[in-house]
Amino acid sequence: MSANEIASLADTIAADSSAEGQGVVHPAAVRVRAASSTDGEARLLQERLALYGMVGTLLSSISLVLMLVISLVVYAAVPLTLLLIVAGTASSVVAWSVGRGRPRSQRLLESVDVVTTLTMGLCFNLMASRLKTWDRPELVAAMIMLMVSATRAILLPSSPRRTLVISACLWLPVFLVPYAVYDAGWMVPRGVSGRRSFIIATQVATLTWAITSVTLVTVASRVIYGLRKEVREAQKLGQYTLLEKLGEGGMGQVFRARHAMLRRPTAVKLLHPERVGGPEDLARFEREVQLTAQLSHPNVVTVFDYGRTPDGVFYYAMELLDGHDLEEVVAQSGPLPAARVVHILVQVASALAEAHGVGLIHRDIKPANIILCARGRTCDVAKVVDFGLVKQLGPAADDAVTAAGDGTGGLTSAPDVSHAGVIVGTPMYLAPEALRDPGSLDGRADLYALGAVAYFLLTGTAVFGGNSVMDALRHHVVSVPEPPSQRLRAREPDATIPEDLEQIVLKCLAKAPDDRPAGAKELLDALSACSVAGAWTDADARAAWTSFREGPRADASAITRDGQKTEVSVTAKTIAIDLTQRS
Repeated sequence: MSANEIASLADTIAADSSAEGQGVVHPAAVRVRAASSTDGEARLLQERLALYGMVGTLLSSISLVLMLVISLVVYAAVPLTLLLIVAGTASSVVAWSVGRGRPRSQRLLESVDVVTTLTMGLCFNLMASRLKTWDRPELVAAMIMLMVSATRAILLPSSPRRTLVISACLWLPVFLVPYAVYDAGWMVPRGVSGRRSFIIATQVATLTWAITSVTLVTVASRVIYGLRKEVREAQKLGQYTLLEKLGEGGMGQVFRARHAMLRRPTAVKLLHPERVGGPEDLARFEREVQLTAQLSHPNVVTVFDYGRTPDGVFYYAMELLDGHDLEEVVAQSGPLPAARVVHILVQVASALAEAHGVGLIHRDIKPANIILCARGRTCDVAKVVDFGLVKQLGPAADDAVTAAGDGTGGLTSAPDVSHAGVIVGTPMYLAPEALRDPGSLDGRADLYALGAVAYFLLTGTAVFGGNSVMDALRHHVVSVPEPPSQRLRAREPDATIPEDLEQIVLKCLAKAPDDRPAGAKELLDALSACSVAGAWTDADARAAWTSFREGPRADASAITRDGQKTEVSVTAKTIAIDLTQRS
């Protein structure tokens, strides 16, 4: 990749300078999606709209039949007011039909809700205004409005604000009934002498009914809406109860949870309906858990369970890691001893060997995705997490991750999930080939990233720094890394790094994939043969953990570069850059 191409790439990324200032890099040339509700919420609303329409149709039909019988028996005629009941019934039938039909958009369903409710209210209010022979027809209208608003609040999932607005609009025509009935010269109740005073008194009574009704249905909607939300939150994860939020990433949120029966501490990662930007986001999230679940290595986070609820919420439950990521460890402790670094690298390389062996590469190996935790009395157990960027190698794939073969036996990707020409990863740990040809990545890209992690652990600095994505990308392509021993001695003159370990790190950081270890297994063998391999004991690990947890907490958002503390720039974040969108 030429310097001009890198500059063009950086120009594309720099277009989102405001996001960069917050330490977040959005995908370049990304299409801004309009906010929309999830399929699960729309499906629930459609089901309830069908029920609402069915109940409305049933009640309206009963009213229609009763009015027809009364009219024929008492008046021996069919009044025109029955047509208004027919119109109200028709609006309910429409809602019923829409709810029972093919899946509809959230906006359409909400529109049908409003139109149906207000149409029924208007029709029954007009009918009440035409009831000349009925005593107090405005009370009939008020009773009908209360029934309609209460039925809607109970059956339809609606926010309190939306219920308040719709109910208030529903009651407005009721105030016209007294004028239509009494001011038009029709009868007034016996014993009433002043027609105008009676109308005013009726309006005051109607206003009281309206305020009471709107308040009650709004409160009812708030309670039901809140309970529905709580029940959905509790039930959507099956046997898992969410306790507290642990963190949030680009695709979902992680919560501390507890299994209802086993009482086992669990971490649950989920993608809320409002977080779904589109099918690609959900496909990536689902792929993360499916691919992680294929791995059984002790140094890969264990997945207990996963699924998708009827509301469209995708989740998975995994082991709760009581530990700290390597970025936080180095931020507080500084460069790690070489023996400890080898101890960590051996575990990660072993995990990658299994992943590569089944045709998976991680693509986002970095300190933040390697957690050091304790298992019983064993400390410094490394766990590789966040397989959300995993790619599948080879032409075969299961139903969950379908590969599109390229005929070369190289890297293939799931359609509509990852695309050719897209850089995905963290700039400070990206292999050069990820910039030259993202579609050609293989397991050796993970080894490059692991070499960069080793460099960070040994020196407390990134291989290549810089305050922008452009700097990091350019260095990875054209710059020769400074030997970690030299970088470390600039900070700590008496510090040393074993030569054999340094050579392994520099070999992993080779620009050409062919100059790196051939695979994770080869790297694992080389690390195991290091002079300091096995020198980090359980006692050393426990002492390091005690010191770390008793010491002052450092800001993990800061790293060092050439001995100077600097804020983590956008190069420390996982990014996705569409090279096809460059100008």
